[in-house]
Amino acid sequence: MPADSLRRAPARGGDEVIDFPLCRDPRHEAAIRRVLVRCLDVVQERLGSDKLVALVLTGSFARGEGSVMSGERVPRVLGDIEFLAVLPGEVDFHRLRGSFPAWSEEASRLASDEVRVDIEFGPVEIGYLARRARPSIFVYDLIRHGKVIAGRADILGEVPAFTPADIPPHDAVHLVFNRLIEQLEAYDRAAELDDIALWDVAYQRTKLVLDLAGSALAFRGRHEPSYASRPRAFARLLEEEPALALALPPGFLGELDRAARLKLVPGDGRDVLPPHLPPAAQRAWVRERIVAGVPAVASVLRWELEALLGMHGDLPPLLARWMRRHHWTRRAWDWTKVALHPVPAPVPLARIRAARRAVTSTPRALLYTAGALAYLNLHRPTARPSAIARLLFVRRAARRDPAAQRQTITLLWRWCVRNT
Repeated sequence: MPADSLRRAPARGGDEVIDFPLCRDPRHEAAIRRVLVRCLDVVQERLGSDKLVALVLTGSFARGEGSVMSGERVPRVLGDIEFLAVLPGEVDFHRLRGSFPAWSEEASRLASDEVRVDIEFGPVEIGYLARRARPSIFVYDLIRHGKVIAGRADILGEVPAFTPADIPPHDAVHLVFNRLIEQLEAYDRAAELDDIALWDVAYQRTKLVLDLAGSALAFRGRHEPSYASRPRAFARLLEEEPALALALPPGFLGELDRAARLKLVPGDGRDVLPPHLPPAAQRAWVRERIVAGVPAVASVLRWELEALLGMHGDLPPLLARWMRRHHWTRRAWDWTKVALHPVPAPVPLARIRAARRAVTSTPRALLYTAGALAYLNLHRPTARPSAIARLLFVRRAARRDPAAQRQTITLLWRWCVRNT
């Protein structure tokens, strides 16, 4: 390997490799920079130089658009700071991947005297980049904006180049599904949260608007990674897509502009969550905001599914049609991954029920559809609990309790969709 293809960060005390902007608020740059160096220390100490090919900063901080809120004692990152840890091979990946959640928690704890932040280390073996990384929103942002802070400086060049037009439409659709299930989970969590955790849930609701615009742009091959540039790009898209413009709730563009400003400079967070309200009123306010976001999500999802399926209709029948369109090879592959999942399922699975569902759909599509119907039900009755239960491949799935169904959906989604 050529010597100039390597760039090793110092194990401790230096931040000269982090020579790029991290957020739009200069008051917090130095603290975030020191946190990144501590994160590097944790990974290098746990892995050693022979097991770490590269550590790559991803997400909004890699683009200089991280969200940092001022706090009474230390600043608080809204969302998280995400890294991709590239390992030498599959053996190391399978042996070590179970350790990364604990290392993420340790890095978050070590950073707490500087910044309140959730750190997330995501392991990947090097062969994924060269052979299995397909065009997607995440991969495009990774190779375009990811920042190598240790290891091979050229590592992202392993991924074959592609353009936003190469991102498949279904990746944009999946983004909407993932965000609505996060909102479904947040709706129930918000009833019990307070302090910083409630701020994070309120921030998720603000960011939802940006992700809806991002999904629509990516769906038409015009992905815009920058939150600052996204409102203008989306306004141009609406000029060319009158059906989407008519479907969106009034005032969506104004809400998108506000969301972009808050994402980039949240200040003290008072525009994310009203600080003058008592905790119970704050929780109620967040839940009301989550429900108020359902029509916009439904509008974008319906517009995308109509274009994808070549048919018009209400969202529930579109979901049913979309759920059954996956090829048998995809169904077989996805169900095999569920059967061989290295981590036990968070809820008891029903094998016979799963076998029946495998004939018509994938576990991802079933959970997305069930999640979408449960999410729509937050706004107004759309699907009977029994109809949602039939989509779930778990024991006692016929329970009529909507809250229990929402919990089952989000647990399974994290297990076999988000964390795979």
